[in-house]
Amino acid sequence: MIATKRKGQSFTYRSKWADIKDSIKEKWDEDYLITDFDYGDGMYRVLLSSGTGWSGQAYRWGETFPAEKVKELWDRKYRITNVTYDGSDWIVVMSGDTGISGQKYFLKTDFADFEKAISEAWKEGYDITKVAFGNDLYLGVMSKGLDWSQSWWHWTEFPTDELMKNKKTDGKIITDVFAFGNKVFAIASGNTGYTKQRFHKNKDFDYLIKLLKNRWDEGYTLTTVSYYKEEWIFVVSK
Repeated sequence: MIATKRKGQSFTYRSKWADIKDSIKEKWDEDYLITDFDYGDGMYRVLLSSGTGWSGQAYRWGETFPAEKVKELWDRKYRITNVTYDGSDWIVVMSGDTGISGQKYFLKTDFADFEKAISEAWKEGYDITKVAFGNDLYLGVMSKGLDWSQSWWHWTEFPTDELMKNKKTDGKIITDVFAFGNKVFAIASGNTGYTKQRFHKNKDFDYLIKLLKNRWDEGYTLTTVSYYKEEWIFVVSK
């Protein structure tokens, strides 16, 4: 889930779960919170941001989706802000004071059922705040209280800056990117506070990190990270 307020950002990545947990703890101690979390190419990649306005954060994991642990944190007023699947476990990140007033999620084995569940949740006033796929299951996290106006797009290849310039977006910006099979999907949301985006993709993650530093200098923040067809995708916004 994107945070609509940010001051500083930091990116950390490790190949082992134990190591990424240690790295996250170090950043938490510096008042950074996880704003995006993805796994691909054998690496955990975690984006952390300061100044989000969120308070407190925790993560839970399990070979099956950790439903009971999520409920325990919901009871403490935490909300799901990120989910990823690392090939063996679901990892769920939950945060406090996100502005989300209500939340639900669903897991579906069939994509048509997944699409139907999203459409029904939209009619009930929910917005998509996270989508993931793992262990042959489609996961959708839906939230209330954000008042985003949403739609979704999909392509066989993630678009370039030039293609997006020619697309009618109705003022929406991409708030999540995810791969299902041979297509990459993007959630487009309005009323987020962001008005401009750029898109970068490359197999060389270190190259993207160098490029990201330039975008930070230009006033952009990294809002979405994803992995598709052996390429990393960075979406930066301002």
